[in-house]
Amino acid sequence: MKKQKLQQQEFEIRIELNGASKTIKISPNETTDGVEFFNCNINDINITQIRKEKDGDWEQIWGKLDPHTVNVIGAAITAKIG
Repeated sequence: MKKQKLQQQEFEIRIELNGASKTIKISPNETTDGVEFFNCNINDINITQIRKEKDGDWEQIWGKLDPHTVNVIGAAITAKIG
């Protein structure tokens, strides 16, 4: 099975975060071994890095967000890029 090509374009998602609507800038990237992850920024401040695991769950690589928020961000990324 061919691996999906990394989407290099930055994009924005909008989610509810701590009771307020926030725009998060998403910057796709990949590790040296080809695993895709996403830098997530609000107002040019990196709030987290997340990746989608093989089982479909979203995991936080770096940051202090709760699992629910990580999954909300992940679902918005999936909705945006498919």
